[in-house]
Parts: sequence; structure tokens; C-alpha cells
Amino acid sequence: MTEQTTAPTWLVQAAQGLAAGDVEAWMAMYADDAVHEFPFAPEPRRLEGKTAIRRYMAAMGGSVRFGSLDHIRVDDRGEELLVEAEGHHTDAVTGEPFDLSYLWIITRRDGLVTRMRDYMSPRRPAHRES
Repeated sequence: MTEQTTAPTWLVQAAQGLAAGDVEAWMAMYADDAVHEFPFAPEPRRLEGKTAIRRYMAAMGGSVRFGSLDHIRVDDRGEELLVEAEGHHTDAVTGEPFDLSYLWIITRRDGLVTRMRDYMSPRRPAHRES
């Protein structure tokens, strides 16, 4: 078990791609039969297969402009990775910034994500310095 404060390169590249509006860069980390779950979300709670995940992430572009991640903490357990991070995003409709705290439990096989359990906090206004 290794704890670190930087995400693995494959996850950094996926997140940077998503922040640039490139859904395919995010999708590159998934196996074809991957499952992405949102245990605390109202709906959808489970996306099965890369096609369903891609459709969901593409639709998110209408409501969220993804931004940077910081306060990253990673616990690498081999085939399973626990990632805590703070995301700084923008509402695509209003232009208002907001933050999300994430906990991702990621399972991989042959270098690709096969299951991602995505626990995120509710949206909250971005912290503003006074």
C-alpha cells in the first residue's frame, strides 16, 4: 500500500482532457465493460459499459465545465486505488464557479478502469478570498 499526493499519470491525463472538454481523453482510462457508479447520486446510480459512461460524460458538458483538481491524496493498493481530491469547476449555464470533494474507489485490470465508485459531495459555491 502506497500513499501519495499526486495522482497517477493516466488519471491526471484523463482529468486534464476532461477539463479541456475532451471526453475521449477521459474515456481512454476505461475498459469496454467498465462500470461507473455514483452511490450517493439520485440518478443515474450505475453506468454499465463504456458507451453508457461516454454518453453520460458528454451530456455533463451541458451543465459542468470541469476544472482543476487539487488536495489530492492517493492510496495505491495495486489493483485498487483510492483517490481523494477537490475539484474546482464552473456551472456551464450560469458561469458560477463551484467546488466538489471527491472520493473515487477505482478498480483496474490490465491497466484500464473496470469499476469506479464515485462518491462526491453536493455542489457548493467556490471558496472566495475576501
